[in-house]
Amino acid sequence: MFSKRKFIFFCGFIFSLNLQAWWETGHKMVCDKAYELLTPSTIKTIDPLIKELGSFGEACLWADWIKAEERKETRSWHYINLPDSEQNIYKAKCPQNGCLIFSLHEQIAILEDLSSTRQNKKEALWFIGHFIGDIHQPMHVGYPHDRGGNDHLLEFTDGRQTNMHSLWDGQIIEHMEFTHSKNYFPKKVDEKISQFLNVFHSNDIESWAQESRDLAMQPSVGYRDNELEVVTDVYMENHFDIINERIALGAIPVSYTHLRAHETLRYLVCRLLLEK
Repeated sequence: MFSKRKFIFFCGFIFSLNLQAWWETGHKMVCDKAYELLTPSTIKTIDPLIKELGSFGEACLWADWIKAEERKETRSWHYINLPDSEQNIYKAKCPQNGCLIFSLHEQIAILEDLSSTRQNKKEALWFIGHFIGDIHQPMHVGYPHDRGGNDHLLEFTDGRQTNMHSLWDGQIIEHMEFTHSKNYFPKKVDEKISQFLNVFHSNDIESWAQESRDLAMQPSVGYRDNELEVVTDVYMENHFDIINERIALGAIPVSYTHLRAHETLRYLVCRLLLEK
């Protein structure tokens, strides 16, 4: 029975690869909304670094494009997984092959280093935009035993197979767009950004990860102890607001005027992306 379920899940997973998810819709939203918050002078500085990919939103997808084959060493940079006995992100230790928190700090340091090459600065900018999106997705701060929810198998009420990570990566967003419209999601994110712009948020990268971890542990999510088994429309609709908030809170630190990581891009873009 277990192997049959695995097979059905695998077929459903292969089918889901054609669907947009956080690594596309969500990541682009984070960086495109951040770009809209930039000042004209900052846009002038940042545009040459994203020109080859067409937009900041597209540039923020690059980190996912390269992790499969071209840059396999970066796979572990997209998440930090902790066992249930460890809930404090500030006490977490990254494995030798890296993790999301270490990698985000590292890429910011590269961007801060005036001796960095233009290519390294460009890649650091792309990584930072992507990793800030990742760190605001609760399943990127999940458990190691189920690979951040990838092995927490689920099914929809119509029998389609999925997993907890895919659900939170993009299928809730897809349901939001299906239930309302394509314009509903960006509109709600805009509303959240407006709401949060004048609200203090911690500048600590670790605090963002802690927020995501705490969200993943909420009883309504059903992640802890594999409580959730069947995904209903009501479940997804009850979490629309959280998704919108996480995208908005990801966009703000990537922008020029609002800081959430070592003074993020106001300091980094204006001072550190200059030609040597």
